[in-house]
Amino acid sequence: MDQLVFQHLQNHIENTMSMGENCANNLAAASDLFTQALLSGQTIYSCGYGETSPLSQLFVHYLTHGFQIERPGFPALDLDNLANSNKDENGFAKLLHIHAKVGDILVVFSSGDSSSLLKNTIDAAVEKGLQLLLISATDDLILSQAIGPQDIEISCTDYGKQSVSAINFLIIQCLCTLIDNKIFGEN
Repeated sequence: MDQLVFQHLQNHIENTMSMGENCANNLAAASDLFTQALLSGQTIYSCGYGETSPLSQLFVHYLTHGFQIERPGFPALDLDNLANSNKDENGFAKLLHIHAKVGDILVVFSSGDSSSLLKNTIDAAVEKGLQLLLISATDDLILSQAIGPQDIEISCTDYGKQSVSAINFLIIQCLCTLIDNKIFGEN
């Protein structure tokens, strides 16, 4: 049993190191994008589907309440919370058409398999002139192809389906730390 626990933790450490090596540039670019948008008064929208829905909510919570420092909240909304019970495959897209404006940002957390709900949301964001951060997983080729060349993708396909949530959690923490440091300075 101890060996199984050790192996699980060893895999987590290896995935964390690999994520740091593979995603650092895109994390820095995304934090620059978010910082510019927030300083310009834009809103960050976030959404997830399935197991990534709570991660989207956590990301918005950190943006609106602070992560490691006490600070004013940033304008951020989780589409899943806004959609309430309207979670048909166009539910999030409808909300973007109502609320979003050019220059806002959409963050999409995917658990894989190119969900039609997330694809329709990305299409609506592109149509509205939003910039996108796609955090993709296995079999998300359709989502990856839907974003524009100016958008950012952080792929979690190399870490296995069982590690998607843990890697997404690290991405959220890195982004929030970088954003806070860019706007409020070093801690």
